[in-house]
Order: sequence, then C-alpha cells, then structure tokens
Amino acid sequence: MSSTTTPTKRKRKRVTNPNPSPVPLQPEEPDLVSQLPDCILHTILSLLPIKDSGRTSVLSSRWRHLWEDAPLRLQVPIDQYIASSIFDSQSHQGPIEILSLSRSTAPALDRFVQSAVQRGIRELTILYSNQLAFTYELPRFLLSCNSLCQLSLVGCQFPKTVLLPSIFPNLTELNLDTVPVHNDTVQTLLSKCGSLETLRLIASRGSPLISISSPRLRKLVFDWGCTYFNVKLVAELIIKDAPNLESLMLGECETRYCNVKVLDAPKLQLLGFLCVAFKVLQLGGTLLQQQPASVIQVNAMPCRMTMLSSVKTLAIKMEHSYDKTILDLLKCFPCLENLYILKYRVSRYKNYLGKDIWDEHGFLSFLDHVKTVTVKGFYGNRSDVELVRYLVVHGKVLRKTTLLCYKALCEKFVEAKRRQFCIEMRASSDLELVFLRDSKSNVHFSTWNELISSEKAR
Repeated sequence: MSSTTTPTKRKRKRVTNPNPSPVPLQPEEPDLVSQLPDCILHTILSLLPIKDSGRTSVLSSRWRHLWEDAPLRLQVPIDQYIASSIFDSQSHQGPIEILSLSRSTAPALDRFVQSAVQRGIRELTILYSNQLAFTYELPRFLLSCNSLCQLSLVGCQFPKTVLLPSIFPNLTELNLDTVPVHNDTVQTLLSKCGSLETLRLIASRGSPLISISSPRLRKLVFDWGCTYFNVKLVAELIIKDAPNLESLMLGECETRYCNVKVLDAPKLQLLGFLCVAFKVLQLGGTLLQQQPASVIQVNAMPCRMTMLSSVKTLAIKMEHSYDKTILDLLKCFPCLENLYILKYRVSRYKNYLGKDIWDEHGFLSFLDHVKTVTVKGFYGNRSDVELVRYLVVHGKVLRKTTLLCYKALCEKFVEAKRRQFCIEMRASSDLELVFLRDSKSNVHFSTWNELISSEKAR
C-alpha cells in the first residue's frame, strides 16, 4: 500500500521594492502675506494689540524684525510698568502714533513723553489725576512738537510762562478735562495754535470769564462743571469772533448758571444744550433774559442775526413741563431741521401747552423745516401727548419722531399713545414714529455722545 503525502502550502513572501517611487506631494500654497512689502506689514502690525503684534516676531525670519519698526497705536491707557517695558527695553524702535498714559509719576511721564515726541507722536492722552491739587505740568518740549495732531489732558496744567511764538504747530484737536484754565490761557492757545479746530473744556476751574476769538475754530465744547462741583458762581462764555464755528455744545446746566453770549458765529449749525431756565442768553442780535417771574424777555439789538438762520440742530433741556419759554426760544431758529428735547423731571402741575397757545406764538412757521424730533424722558402725560400730536398733525416735512421712554414699554401703551397723537391725520406721509425704551438714566444725554453720533450718521 503506497502512502500519499499532501503537499504543504508555502507562505508566499511579499516582495517589496527596495527603491519605491516617492508619492507626489501636494504643493504648499505660497505665503502671500509675507510677500507684502514692509510698509504694508507695518500697517497691519500697528492695527493689532501690542501683545499679538510682538508675537509675530517668532513666526519666521521674515517677521523677526518687522515689529521693531512697526508704528505703535496704544489707544488703551497703559500704566508706568507697561510703558517702561516698551520704552526702556529698546526692543521697539519704530514710530509711536497713538499713546495713552495713566497712573505714572511725573518723572516717568517726562521720560515717556520725550520718547514719544522723538518718535513722531500724533495722538497723545495723559490721564494724571482727577484732583486739581495734584496736577502734572507739561514739559516745555511738548509745546513745540510738530507731529502732534490731537492732545487730551486730564489733571494736567500748562507751563506758567510760554515765550514761544507758536505752540503745537499742527495740533487740530485739544481736550482739557479737570485742567485749570483761565481766560489768558485760552487766548494763548487760540492765538498760538494756528491749526486748532476742536476745543473741549470739561469740568475745569479757572476764571469766571472765557472769551473765544478764533478764525479757524470749528467745534467748541464747554462744560464748566457747575453741577459736579456745586458752584454757584455765575460764569460767562462769550463767542466774540468765530467765523468758522459750526458746533457749540454746552453742558446741560451751563446756561442756567452761566451767561452765554454768541456774538458772531455766522456758520453755527449745531447748538445745545440750552437749558430753558437760563439766566442770560444772547444769540446774534437777540438777547434773551429770564425774569424772576419766569417770563422771558426778548430784546432785539442792532446786530447781525444771520447766525440764527444757520442753526440746523438744536438741543434743549427742560426741568419741568413745557411752558411758553420753549416757544419763544424756538422762534429764534427759523431754519431748524433737527430738535432734541431732554426732560429732566415730570411736572406735577396740570398746566400744559395747548394748541391755541402754540398758534399764538407762531409755532407753525417753526415746523416748515423740522425733519427729526427726539424727546428723551417721554412719560406720556398730557404735555408730552400735546407736543407730539401737534408735530404729527402740522409737520409737513417731518420724517422721524423718536420717543425715549423712561418706563417699561408695552403694546397697549404704544397703541394708546398713537391714537392720542392722531397718527391718521399726519401731515407728512413719510413720518416714522419710534418708541424706544431708555435704559439709561433720565438725567444726562451721555455727555452729548448720542447727539453727536447721530449727527455724524446723517
């Protein structure tokens, strides 16, 4: 018997190619950003936060030294520690365009400001102190800085004697907050700053008389801080000669405590806030003076009155309900287009301005040009309703009426007020009536930010 054997299966060995052909790789996309010229990359780095801008130096050899020459824009206030790390480390040697300093000693500020001037500073902000007893005196070399265009000072003061024929040669905007300002200081700034167009005097203490004469000034903000410091001294602001002044913003209580006289400003377009409880208010050739019995007295003077017709935007403040004073005041602005009304308190009295009283004061002529009306502090009482109803029924070119309500809004309240406004009898078919919940305090207009920002958006 023969035996048969079954052949065993042999495992096949896989033969690998000792020299495999490489798999083709996908070509990397070119770094187009790194191929940009240095001037463009410097601009990009200047727009980044300083920490992110500095970290780009580790990306590659191309970026290693770009940050050292990129311009810095430090808009957020930095303290002495951060400023020392920038100025004293010598790691950055590029220009400094925007710098805001705070919480630094006077010697450190001198060193930082000097370095910023040497590097071509354009916008400088110094926040030193909120107390006038602790002020920082500006170094004299800053007064002759040619690159400076905008300067904001808080708790600082100017040198006592300035013998230079001109100071801040290219400065266009100057903001002074809690800075001791006297009339001779203002006169020196206006006469020696040949390019100054915007001046803000906020919460300052100085002489009770401020006189403005400038051929180039376009914007003036004046808030002497009477409500902040409870000052009863009557100050006086006189605009003597301002041929290019377009905007005059006053503190919400300035005309109550200060005598404001605008003698010559033929291009004035924005004016506010005018407190209805004013003392002496002179606008061009019209002198308005409040009598003890709260009766307005209007005296026409032999002066130019072209300024009154140039005003397009007016903001007024009322501490109680509407009265005849507001009607006499509005008659001084025949070409008004935008009206802002700030109501401070709700009147407990039942008197209100009716249609007959408005017709007697010729209020219809005032509505020939008004396009927008904003009422802050709308409570929906009888005076509020009568005002809006009159605007709706007679405003032929009225486009928008905004009511900022300092109370919870509901559909029932809105519908009830719309019926009282006689919205179906509106004179303008393009009229838009807007109710808004005012989440902010009913005391301030946020230091005019809402008013100014809305005017820029028009």
